[in-house]
Amino acid sequence: MKISHLDDTTISRLLDYKSVAAILNESFADLAAGKAKIHARQRTDSLHLRLSTMGALWNARQVGGVKVYPTVSGQFSFLITLFDLASNRPIAVLDGAEITKFRTAGLTALIASKSAAQQVKKLALFGAGFQGRAQAQALCEFFRFDEISVVDPLADDAWCSGLALQSGSAVKRCSPEAATIDADIVVTATRSQEPVFDGKWLKPGAFVSAIGISAPKGRELDDATLSRASRIIVEWKPQSLCEAGELVLWQTDNALEREKIVDIPELYRQSAPWRGSEKDIIVAKSVGVGLSDVACAYLAFTCNQSMQEAVSTENAS
Repeated sequence: MKISHLDDTTISRLLDYKSVAAILNESFADLAAGKAKIHARQRTDSLHLRLSTMGALWNARQVGGVKVYPTVSGQFSFLITLFDLASNRPIAVLDGAEITKFRTAGLTALIASKSAAQQVKKLALFGAGFQGRAQAQALCEFFRFDEISVVDPLADDAWCSGLALQSGSAVKRCSPEAATIDADIVVTATRSQEPVFDGKWLKPGAFVSAIGISAPKGRELDDATLSRASRIIVEWKPQSLCEAGELVLWQTDNALEREKIVDIPELYRQSAPWRGSEKDIIVAKSVGVGLSDVACAYLAFTCNQSMQEAVSTENAS
C-alpha cells in the first residue's frame, strides 16, 4: 500500500470546522466508551532543544497514530504518522500545523456548542495570531455574534475587517476590560505566562476557553476566573492536571473547588447537561491531546481518499 503524504496546503482545503467538530465528538464519545486510548504527551529536553510526541489508538475506527514535533527557539514543526490498525500498516504522513489549528479550534467550538449559554451575542478574543484567528473563524460557524472584541496590540486590521465581512459581526480592537465585560464567550489564545484578564469582569453565564498555554508554569486565567466557575472542563485529566498551568498554579484554600474539574470523557458518560443554569460560568481549558490529532488526521486522510476516488471514477467514465 502506498503511503500518502498530505501537506498543510492540501489539508487546509480538505477540512472545515464543523466536520472537525463532528469527528472530535465521535472520537471523545468512543474514548468515554473504552473504544479509544490516549498516548499522553512525552517531552524530551536537550539543552535548548525539545522533542515532543503524543498520539492515540482509536479502536472504533481501527486507526492509530502519533504526532511528533521538535521545539527550536520557541517554534514548532509538526508531523503526524497514521496507521491502519486492521492491517497494521502505515497509511499516511501528514504535515501537522493545519491539523493542530483545526483540532484546537474545532474542539473549542464543540465544547462551546454544548456548554455556552443559549443567547450568545458577544465574543471576546485574546490573541489574534495563527491560532486565535482560527478560534474566531470556528466559533463563527457555530454562533452568530453581534460583536467580536479583539485584544491584541499586533492584530491585523485587514483580518479584522475580513472577519467582520465574513461573519456579519462588528469587529473592534479594545482593552481587556472592555472586551471581557458583557462577553458571552471569552477565548484566550496567547502565549502569555500571566493572566490576561481579571475574572471579576466576567458576566454571569459566560463561557471561557483557554487554549494558549500547555505548560504547568504559565497561565492565561486567574484564580478569580476559576473560583467563579461552576464547572471547569478539561480534555483528559491524566494529562490536563499535569500540564494546565491554570490548574497547577491555582491557589485555593477550598479543596472542594477542585471537584468542579471534569474531563470530556466523564461528560460523555453522564446524562446531565454540560451546563447547569444560564447564570453558570463555564471554563474550558485545553492543552491538546493526541486523540484530537489522530481523529483530525484520519478525517483529512479519508476526505482525500474520497476525493481521489471521485476523480478516478470521473476519469474512467
